[in-house]
Amino acid sequence: HTTIMDINGGNGYGGKGRRRGSTDFYRRVPKEMTEATKVGVIMSLLSVIIMILLFCCETYSFLHTSLRSDIEVDPNAQELLKLNFNVTLFDVHCDFVSVDVWDTLGTNLQNVTKDITKWH
Repeated sequence: HTTIMDINGGNGYGGKGRRRGSTDFYRRVPKEMTEATKVGVIMSLLSVIIMILLFCCETYSFLHTSLRSDIEVDPNAQELLKLNFNVTLFDVHCDFVSVDVWDTLGTNLQNVTKDITKWH
């Protein structure tokens, strides 16, 4: 006599867990209904080997990390870079708009007005 127990609290045949039992994605298939094949064995062994290989490779990569920093000199010989932009602000008057410039080295220029044209 075999009793089927459901993880959702029912007995697998209805009753308390009947509604929730239909969402069990990992139901067990009885041994009488399963059949081992050579292709299944090969696929299972291949899957296990690939998982072990991936685990070992990822663990090795995690444990053998290195810190590297590269510095490249900008080939542009000009001191300043020409930048063209067009911004339209409908609800802000031109007198209240300013341009600030920051670069990657931390240089900060605030309220740049040279060569900037404003229209209203």
